[in-house]
Amino acid sequence: MTSTPAGFGPGGRGVWCSDASPGTVRRLGQAGFDWVCLDMQHGTYGRAELLEVARLWHGTPADLVVRVPSAEFTGIGLALDAGAAAVVVPQVDSPEQARAAVEAASYPPLGRRSAGQLTPTWGEPATDLGTTNDQVVCAVMIESAAALDRVEEIAAVEGVGLLFIGPNDLALTLGSTVDGLLDDRTADSALDRITAAGRAAGVPVGAYGGDPATAARFAARGIDCLAVATDLWVTATGAAQALR
Repeated sequence: MTSTPAGFGPGGRGVWCSDASPGTVRRLGQAGFDWVCLDMQHGTYGRAELLEVARLWHGTPADLVVRVPSAEFTGIGLALDAGAAAVVVPQVDSPEQARAAVEAASYPPLGRRSAGQLTPTWGEPATDLGTTNDQVVCAVMIESAAALDRVEEIAAVEGVGLLFIGPNDLALTLGSTVDGLLDDRTADSALDRITAAGRAAGVPVGAYGGDPATAARFAARGIDCLAVATDLWVTATGAAQALR
């Protein structure tokens, strides 16, 4: 699976939403970001909120990305049925788990996704099932020591469209910190190993930065699909600027 030229893929700059209202999520999608991620794992969003955001997304230039709650089959399918351009699947620790995520995100023959698009119910055209597999991105999160140990195998799974680094959990499982990950320039550093695995497999690598300064540090390490802000960061920064 490959991303669209400007969106959730190489060079894409996104905002990560965990608490914003559906209307605010859409406004962020119109603000100039390449992609907006709705966090259904650690955010406040459930099925109803996902569908409300999806209904409002018409005409929004940014890609709608959903971090699904887990690798559970129907949750991945629901996000894509609602019109998401990509899913980010958490806690993928093995090539077997990566393959299961791809199967949930892909129509046959690559996967087992069930045909049941929701977008036509609110006036969007139906997607051509024959080309959809090439138009959506199945991103798998590399966020544990176990995933790092097998990252080359995970990246090589057919249909994995992007390796997405979850730096907080990855650092925890490695007994480090996000600063430690970013500052590690040793020959076997975690970030270099992940980016090398992506290059070898022809798979882009992304990361959660959370704020522009941290995202810039990831970019300096060759990671170029980045969450450069969060909804909470945008709100806090905007409020502080207004008060100044």
